[in-house]
Amino acid sequence: MKMQNLILWHGDDLFSLQKELARWRKAFLEKPGGDMNLEELDGNSSLPNLKNSLRALPFLAEKRLVILKNFMADQNADTQRDLIPSLENLPETTVLLMVEMSQPDKRTALYKFLAQAATAKAFTKPKGPLLTGWIIKQAQSHKSQIDSSSASYLASLIGDNLFRLDNEIQKLALYSEGKQISIPMIDELVSSSTEQSIFLLTDQLAKKDIKSALATLSELLNQGNEVPYLFAMIARQFRLMLEMKSLSENRIPQNVIASKMKVHPFVVKTTQSQCRNFTYGQLKRGLKQLLEIDKRLKNGQIHFRQTEPEQYILALERVLINTAN
Repeated sequence: MKMQNLILWHGDDLFSLQKELARWRKAFLEKPGGDMNLEELDGNSSLPNLKNSLRALPFLAEKRLVILKNFMADQNADTQRDLIPSLENLPETTVLLMVEMSQPDKRTALYKFLAQAATAKAFTKPKGPLLTGWIIKQAQSHKSQIDSSSASYLASLIGDNLFRLDNEIQKLALYSEGKQISIPMIDELVSSSTEQSIFLLTDQLAKKDIKSALATLSELLNQGNEVPYLFAMIARQFRLMLEMKSLSENRIPQNVIASKMKVHPFVVKTTQSQCRNFTYGQLKRGLKQLLEIDKRLKNGQIHFRQTEPEQYILALERVLINTAN
């Protein structure tokens, strides 16, 4: 049986989670005595202090609200298990809201208990058409309008970083002055993300424009991106192209590919265009060389230091050149 005063929120959509948390906090503080009966605890709080907080009685009010953040992320399985008896005997006057800003480990005893006893809500980042719909609604919330094509384009530039998307939508809404947000407006105001620059780099490779590809790589480095991160992003794009080339050539529809690969339909459309300029051999060779760099790095054959990334950069440049040829 679910306990009405035991609540679990978790997931990777931190934008929506934090917005909902702020709404709950505001609503509780507006109640009589709310400011004296709201307590927020970090996940690394000691177990005795946490148990005392859960047992405490409300002061001149009917309820206390205890918000416990990232307890399962910060505490080991044994400490988590030791909290269960206190949750089983949670006073009716205490509302415990457990907030996990990631996916909890479902194997732990505490999670299994909460799955049975708590009122749970998962906050999951919207993907594909859901992300397009989210952008359209967010534009409306900022008293503006954007059509699905422009929303898809914005998503392709920013990705699923909802905090940045919201900031960019606010900026576009102010700029548009009541007009519908358009792709030219987005091009004028929105700077592309690192992911979009990686896409540009692979597009330049597809066109055999090695000079521009190396210039894009240099620009990414000058922006402060770490070399191992860029390596991982380039390798991800090669894996994406390999999988998409296989699915496309089997005549699988774009919307099915987007769902299967968990990417935005706009990404499917543009990546398919890239794939046509690569052979399977080129993509496999490029990915193999990228994985070889990773192996050599871990074995110490390439010595990477934050202050001296030259060897890594040279190895990446060789991959880019070899793939384009």
